[in-house]
Amino acid sequence: MGNSFDIILHTKKLLQAGIFNHLTDESISVLHHLIMQSSFQNFNKKKFFEIWRRGDFSEHFVNMQLLQETNLILQKNGEYTIEENFLEMLY
Repeated sequence: MGNSFDIILHTKKLLQAGIFNHLTDESISVLHHLIMQSSFQNFNKKKFFEIWRRGDFSEHFVNMQLLQETNLILQKNGEYTIEENFLEMLY
């Protein structure tokens, strides 16, 4: 449960920081639904990670710190970091 709790807590932190403000209301609604459902059904961390990758971390320095935290959680779960995805798109 600890890992799922960390992912949910981090997602709430990203929401509070406005990382997803550029997304549609529907996408943000899906994210809120995932948070609420995560304690009642099978936890699907991949869905959270998909939405994290759509976040905008470029607005100011605090967001860069959140990007580092996000990448650390992604790495701990065997996922590519968000920075690595940007590099792949360049090539």
